[in-house]
Amino acid sequence: MITSAEQLTSVTVSTGDPTEASPRLSDSCSTISWHRKGLTMQRLVLSLVCAAVFASALAQTGSSQTAAPRPVSLCDLIKNPKAYNAQWIVVRARVSMAFEDFTLYDRACQDHRSDVWLTFGGDQGEITTYCCVNPRRKKDVDIEVEGNRIPLLRDEPMREFMRVLQTQRLRRPDGHPCAGEECYFYRPVTATLTGLFLAGEDGNFPGYGHLGCCHLLVISRVSDVAADRTPVPAGGQFNCSQDAWSANPRNSAEIKSLLACSRPQEQDCDRDRRTAFTRIAAHWMDHVDASTGHADEYGNATRNSIGSWISADLLTSYVVVEEKGRALPNVSITRHVCVPLLGHGPKPSSDRISCNNYGSSWEDDEVAARLIEGLLEKSQFNEAAAKIAEASKSILSEGDQSWRSGSAKSAALHGLQEQARKWKVVPDTTLQSDACDDASLPEQKNHIVGCGWYSRDGMQVFWLSMQKPKATEGGGASGRTNSWVVTSISATVCD
Repeated sequence: MITSAEQLTSVTVSTGDPTEASPRLSDSCSTISWHRKGLTMQRLVLSLVCAAVFASALAQTGSSQTAAPRPVSLCDLIKNPKAYNAQWIVVRARVSMAFEDFTLYDRACQDHRSDVWLTFGGDQGEITTYCCVNPRRKKDVDIEVEGNRIPLLRDEPMREFMRVLQTQRLRRPDGHPCAGEECYFYRPVTATLTGLFLAGEDGNFPGYGHLGCCHLLVISRVSDVAADRTPVPAGGQFNCSQDAWSANPRNSAEIKSLLACSRPQEQDCDRDRRTAFTRIAAHWMDHVDASTGHADEYGNATRNSIGSWISADLLTSYVVVEEKGRALPNVSITRHVCVPLLGHGPKPSSDRISCNNYGSSWEDDEVAARLIEGLLEKSQFNEAAAKIAEASKSILSEGDQSWRSGSAKSAALHGLQEQARKWKVVPDTTLQSDACDDASLPEQKNHIVGCGWYSRDGMQVFWLSMQKPKATEGGGASGRTNSWVVTSISATVCD
């Protein structure tokens, strides 16, 4: 039995073409129209019909599944995981996806100890970052778990599932990088998932997912996807400003007490925080709903910050700072507000938003990637850098190569523009430079530089990494005369 997230990515795989099953499954079930309010008897019967067709299709592709998947509620699945262990199931629930999180969710059954972690069948790599897995999988090879080859049906519901889970604003209106739950355009996401369920072991770490946190559902089919559009603005340009309020001792003491929260229950602390930021908003007569906002990670990083909040639409934020060295409690609050520029507002919330990811990297060479990862694990950085340079030779190898001897910024920008043309991506005409920093260690023999750009409307980001040998200590060839080697280029473009 697989007992850890790390083992999950190294399980045995088997080849096979599941596409023979896909047309039959799609033709049988594509005309069904679901009711989204409640699990009616008609919906249950139709689910079973489709599940039976799907089971038959999988059996023809070589999977060990021989019976229709069992319908189950998430609460029952979490409450009685052993009863469904190693079985094919159909479950409908909300899906939570963020950093180190890809799980099923239902408020009604969150008192149970373990969540259900999600991963995909087929060759679909992981779509969230967590410890301790390699997110990549071998192309055109279905994952095999516990002797079951698990294909993935890549139909329209599956594509819609991926779209609403991953589509997000890339930069906030104030220019900060947008990361985490606050930036997604679609939440909550609900779907019906069919797949193989594996119950975790008893104990604090049952066995699957991030640090072995959870039970596991390997998804083979997605259907009936529903998602709500969040208030996050799509595109647009904004004018942002800030001002400050130094609260009097009475208000300072009250705000500080609410944000400190010594109550035993987390929900009590959440209520106190909402109360604090509601009173702060009232000072400026801002019409915001503190219950729908989020903690602001950039505000929390401010020196002496004791609390921060940003609205669900990312346009208003407050950072509370305690002023040290005062006899009486004293806090100051900085308020940031962004308003759309006239004629450059965001898209209507009814517009369909999607994002496309592009990439080219030394990691595309699977043989070289395995060798390089082994060198990095042994901290053999110089040897790894040499292999990376060799594996990267094919990136932007056509045409005039004189740009490689220029400065880091000029070489990176040229490389970005050339690769964007290959991808048929049109970068925004007012791209902002994010960074172009040398991240190499003194003992390393190569300069390792990463350069980033983003569009003002928050809908495009680009990143390019490159390296070249450093100047020698003996006064030999200067590092500036050596050529830059582009090791990876990536882009995310939303519209």
